[in-house]
This record gives sequence, C-alpha cells and structure tokens, in this order.
Amino acid sequence: MFVTTPHPPRQDELLADAPAREVRVWPILLAMFVLNVFAYAAITGALQVLLPTQVRLIAGDGAPSALALVTGIAAIASFAVPPFIGILSDRTRSRWGRRAPWIFFGGLGTAASLIMLGSAGTVAGLVVGWFLMQALVNIGINVILAAIPDRIPAHRHGLASTVQGLGLPVGAIAGVQIGAFFVDSIFTGYLVLAILVPLASLVSAWLTREARSVATEVRERRPVFTELRQTFASLRFRDYRWVFISRAVLYLGFAMISSFNLYIMQDYIKLPSGMTAAQAVAIGSSFLLPLTVVGTAIAGPLVDRFKHHRMFVLGSGLASAASMLIPFVWPVWTASLISGAVSAFAMGLYLGVDLALATLVLPTDGDTGRDLGVFHIALTAPQVVAPFLAAMIVSSLGGYSPLYLISGAISLIGAAAVLRVRSNATTAATERAPGLLPSDAT
Repeated sequence: MFVTTPHPPRQDELLADAPAREVRVWPILLAMFVLNVFAYAAITGALQVLLPTQVRLIAGDGAPSALALVTGIAAIASFAVPPFIGILSDRTRSRWGRRAPWIFFGGLGTAASLIMLGSAGTVAGLVVGWFLMQALVNIGINVILAAIPDRIPAHRHGLASTVQGLGLPVGAIAGVQIGAFFVDSIFTGYLVLAILVPLASLVSAWLTREARSVATEVRERRPVFTELRQTFASLRFRDYRWVFISRAVLYLGFAMISSFNLYIMQDYIKLPSGMTAAQAVAIGSSFLLPLTVVGTAIAGPLVDRFKHHRMFVLGSGLASAASMLIPFVWPVWTASLISGAVSAFAMGLYLGVDLALATLVLPTDGDTGRDLGVFHIALTAPQVVAPFLAAMIVSSLGGYSPLYLISGAISLIGAAAVLRVRSNATTAATERAPGLLPSDAT
C-alpha cells in the first residue's frame, strides 16, 4: 500500500544528506530499458497489427476512418494521464519510494486493458479498450523518466536517453513480430502481451525502488488543486517550450506514416508476389528497426561528448523529411525499404538525444514527474492524433501519395523548431551540479 502526501523532507535535510548518498546508475538504466521494451511492444504490436486488423474485420472498407476514431478518442488519455500521474508520483511516499509503485500498478492495469481489447467485437468496445490501454501503459513509461533527473548526473543524460530510446525500436520489433504471428488469433496475441508487460513492470519497479525517506527533489508544499492548476507551467519556459514543440511536431511526422503502415502495404505499395501486407510490415520492421537501434546507440554517447544536442535533432528531422520523398515518387517494395532505412536511422538519432535535451532544460526543481509528464504528451499525443489526421489526408486529398509529402513537410517544421532552443542552454546545464535546474522563465 502507498499514500501520497504534500510534505517532502526539508531542503536543508536533503542537501546535508546528498553527499553521503550514492546511487548506482546501471539498475535505473536497466529498468528503463526493460520497461520500455515490453511497453512499446504492447503499443506497437497493437497499433500496427492487432488493432488495425480488428478494425478491418469489424468496419470493412470504413477501416481507416474507424481506426482514426478509435485512436483519436484515446488522445484524451494521452493528454491527461502523464502529467497527472507525474504530480502524484512527485508526492508519493511508500516503502519502494515515489516512482516504483506507479510503474508496477501501471503494468497490471495495462495487462487488463489488453485483455479487454482482445475481447472487443465492436468499434465501441475498441474505443473503450484502446482508451484504457493508452491511459494505463503511459503510467509506467512516463513515471520512470523522472529517474533520469532524479538520480542520474547531467553529464550522463545522453547515455540515459540512449538506453531509454533503445527500448522503443527493440520493443517495436518484438511487438510487430508478436502481432504478425498472432494476426489470425488476435486474442492470443493480446494475451501474450498482457503477460509480458506486468512482468517487465515488476522487474523495473524492483530496480528503481528507493527508501521512503529518499527524495532527491526539493519542492515547496502546495495543495493538490494548486498543483493541477500549474500542470503546464513548465511550458512558460522558453527552451523547454521549444523542445516540447519540436518533439511533438517531429513525432507527428514519424507517426503519420507508421500508424497507417498496414493499410499502406495493402493499398499503396506494390508488394512482391505472394507477400501479404502483414508479412511486409513484419519483414520491414525486422529489417529496418535495427537501424533505429544503431542510430540511438551512436547518438547518445556522441551528444554526451560534444554537447551539440540541437544539431542531432536537426539532422534527424532533415533525414526523415528526405525519406518521405522516395515512396512518393516510387511506390514499390524496394523504395519502401530504402525510405524506411533512412527514416529508421533518423529516428534512432533523435531517440538518442531527445530525452537528454529535455532533462537538461527542465525549468524547475522538485516537479520532475509533473514536467516530464507534460513532455511525454509530446510523444503520445502525436501517435494517437496521427491516424486521425492521416485518414483526413488520405480521404480528402486522394490517397497515400499526399500523406508522404505532408509528413515530410511536418518533419521539416519539427526539425527547424529546435533551433529556437538557445545554443548555450544544454552546455550550461551539463556544467551544473546534479539536481540544480534552470529557473529563468521567458
């Protein structure tokens, strides 16, 4: 059992105790990797294979619009849950600390929502199931992010971003493979994911546990309603705001294509004889997502060394935009693989620096759970909004060619937005002592 309280240890107590407290970094990194692998396996396996297949079986030719409805309504959960849970985790005191209980119970809830999805036989049932899935799976993968500024030195945030980012492509590979393997037995596919996610959550909660008395954040006492009113206060800070905007727009460009990948393979890309769309998605993911892993593994250590966070983001966005032009002019399987290879490597570069950049420009100390919950919206909201926007483009502009063109333009905008972040912001952050964060709102 755990409870929440607005009464953290006093600042002088924390500062006095800080030099004596040593935190091992590797259990936190391992916890982030394990949780992200299986959480994103559930998200990707459902979103790219199992859920579109269910929608196609239920809605027939109206599947694109029905899928947009299912994922669009779930956007409410992605907007509301991360910062709210972040606030609660900032205030939580339990035998396992602030973050671990939320990680574990989020995994249990995710398992229940996956089983509900597998049992759904109507669009309405899918709406409810996917809404709950988005709400519950984002608890753990959001809360664990706070462990980076909580417990990892600033000069190692690139490594932490890399490890956290690697969980996404590795999980996506596993999720797509599970989804494709069980495409003819959808409930079994959901059940397999429902077993794996809570096991991963238990492991991650155990690795990130901390003593009840430990609170690395220094925060003032505030009533709950004051906390809620200040949920989006972090976006008043210039650098953090532009990092948020850049992330949201870039992920929208990525997600508009990936969310319709199965339908693109069915209706737009000319596949080799005998290859099904589900097989194409699985083969493409197996071939391309390792490039994301490579890009992520390269970017994190390099950005820790050279500190040029903005240039990595800019390069990633430019490469992603360029990759969209290939299927636009050449809609065949080979072109799809080439485009995917460039896009996958670009995504890897971004994942390796994304979280490091955000944690270095966090605006206030003591509210890391809340502020990273807000930042998490820039990841989840595009993923659920993208199918809705993509469906509008496909239906109103005449197919998938305009979708590639518009997605590329959106990626360019997201890349350019990061240039609004001040060039000296991250350098100054890495030179400060751990736990001291910027406070200049502009």
